[in-house]
Amino acid sequence: MNKEQLSFHKSRRKEFSKLIGNDALAIVFGNTHRNKSYDGDYKFKQYKNFYYLTGFTEPNSALVIAPGGIKVTRSGKKNSVKELLYVQQNDERLETWNGKRMGYKNVKKSLGIENADINENLCKILHYNELKNFRKLYLNIAEMLKLTEEMKKIISEFIDSLNRIAPHTEIIDVSYILGTMRSIKTEFEINRIIAASEISIGSYNEILSILQPGMNEFEIQSALEYYYRYHGGDDTAYHPIVASGENACILHYEKNDKRLKENELLLIDSASEYNYYCSDITRTFPINGKFSNEQKQIYEIVLKANKECIKKTKPGVKFSSVAELSNRILAEGLFKAGLIKDKTKIRKYSLHGIGHHIGLDTHDAVPSSLTKNSDTDTLKPGMILTIEPGLYFTDKMKEIPAKYRGMGVRIEDVVLVTKAGPKVLTGGIVKEVKDVERMME
Repeated sequence: MNKEQLSFHKSRRKEFSKLIGNDALAIVFGNTHRNKSYDGDYKFKQYKNFYYLTGFTEPNSALVIAPGGIKVTRSGKKNSVKELLYVQQNDERLETWNGKRMGYKNVKKSLGIENADINENLCKILHYNELKNFRKLYLNIAEMLKLTEEMKKIISEFIDSLNRIAPHTEIIDVSYILGTMRSIKTEFEINRIIAASEISIGSYNEILSILQPGMNEFEIQSALEYYYRYHGGDDTAYHPIVASGENACILHYEKNDKRLKENELLLIDSASEYNYYCSDITRTFPINGKFSNEQKQIYEIVLKANKECIKKTKPGVKFSSVAELSNRILAEGLFKAGLIKDKTKIRKYSLHGIGHHIGLDTHDAVPSSLTKNSDTDTLKPGMILTIEPGLYFTDKMKEIPAKYRGMGVRIEDVVLVTKAGPKVLTGGIVKEVKDVERMME
């Protein structure tokens, strides 16, 4: 881990400590392996909030943060510590099978976390007599309850004792407070989302040169995933949607196994991940390289909504008002085209919202509901959002002329909110009709 990354994660722990206060203790668990079948596991992925605070990607670990200090015993001596990472014990046999472990002795040098211990000693802190000394106990509760393997054994007694702890110590989930922090991206995070987007842009531009009728959707998916890795990505940000024809009307279509037909559109919703940070892009292309008149008509309506909503993505603007603008533009476009008579019915054809926050999660785990005492709707500098209007016409929509049915169009970009206005991070993929057709010649 380089100095910049060390500094970022340290700053997140420092800010989190400030927010929870000296009378609180936080225990944030890392992820554990998930069994897929028999003796095979799913690919390991670290819990994002744990990664946000540590940058550590090994399983079976836990971070303890005590802004006012907590006493721990090491080598027979009691010391007050403010942060402590519990990690897997070094085990030569298991490391031969599964790869090297950092070990607690290397934590300070490698991660910049002041104190460390082996994970089996975590149970000493998870004791009623220790926890009752704190007014608040912060946990990632839902994730904690999903832990497997050795961590499940380590915390089992603690979970059984929560009913005894709760009357003395307020138990709070860390997700909201960390989500609030994560809603505003630092320069470090912005650069990683830019990198994920640039990797994705290069990959989309590669597949435009091979896209043609007769291919299978999974060929496009495979090519994208190859190029993500080739251009430096670590993973896909989410399962790719490669949806031709009416498949594009299934918002989370995953089968990706249909032949591409001559006169249909292909909707691709896919992006790379880079160092745990995500991009999220959708483009819609004519499979034969040329939009039909009807395809172009719908595409231009969606493109107008995409561009106008991006312009509105500024500090002080309500994100809900951006969604309202999208629906107005889409409704007006369909009304002028004679495809709908009642503009209030636009949601039947637009289906989803205008976008979402993006960061460590594709749909970033940040507060997004308006309550009596908080406003998470107003855009602020440092927020990164997607803008993704769409229109969808299934074969069952008999009120729509036949030439438009079986068509889905979505155009999605990643947008950084800045004081100077919106900055599109995914603008390197063409979306103007003339540019798309030129690229596909």
